[in-house]
Amino acid sequence: MDDDEALLEAAAELIGALGYTPLTAKDGLEAVAQFRRNPGLRCVITDLTMPHMDGWQTLSALRRLAPGLPVILASGYDQAQVMATPHPDRPQAFLGKPFSLQQLRDALDRALATAGPAA
Repeated sequence: MDDDEALLEAAAELIGALGYTPLTAKDGLEAVAQFRRNPGLRCVITDLTMPHMDGWQTLSALRRLAPGLPVILASGYDQAQVMATPHPDRPQAFLGKPFSLQQLRDALDRALATAGPAA
């Protein structure tokens, strides 16, 4: 999910190129609603800075619905700075923006490795 439509579309294309079926959301509220409609989602990639619900708030809301859900936090901010903030819920991976197809693949591999085998 990302509030920047161009970035959202580009990320969806990259995710599709990796063989996954992407669902998109423009903010955290939409993402939580999307997850409620599609509880079988295997992983969520969320931007850090969004209107209505930021990435941390979205992560917490999703984890209340599905405690083991793998989440990747994406941001143009420095990883060390972002991850130093105290939040009880932590993502499985961090993805710096802009990112390449290989960086996306690596983040998805790390996040999905925590989820166990696909259903």
